Amino acid sequence: MTAPTMEQAVEQNYEDILRYFIYRVRSHTAAEDLTQETFYRFLRYSADLSKFRTAQKCRAYLFTIASNVYRDYSAKSVDIADVDELDENLPAEENTNLELADVIRNALAKLPDTQRETAVLYYYGEFKIREIADIQGVSASAVKNRLKAARDTLRILLEKEGFS
Repeated sequence: MTAPTMEQAVEQNYEDILRYFIYRVRSHTAAEDLTQETFYRFLRYSADLSKFRTAQKCRAYLFTIASNVYRDYSAKSVDIADVDELDENLPAEENTNLELADVIRNALAKLPDTQRETAVLYYYGEFKIREIADIQGVSASAVKNRLKAARDTLRILLEKEGFS
């Protein structure tokens, strides 16, 4: 496997990074801005992509940057829960059942931030436990605990909404 080019890195990861932010901030406009900031930082600090042996390593690095961009954003005390904004640009597979997608987004929003980030990376980013641990700077067991807690909370919240 070879390292991706800058153009390949952007093309292959843009939609995933955008989706990550949509689930984190629940505002498509803010998600687009944060995605742009992520790729700006990536381009600024990663001029030599040869250090990434595979596209997956590059992807994990991008999500690490995205996680840091989100932390910077949330530290500025910006209103990150614009629940009135309709996210019309969600992927097609999520548009097939808008009611369920809306319930899941609302349930995710109720999770503590660390659990929400872990669940989004695992289920939507399709990262492995070890990769999430690297992105978040925690142990694999901490990621497993966060993921279990997120699943348990989501299960309860979805059952309350009539989904089982």
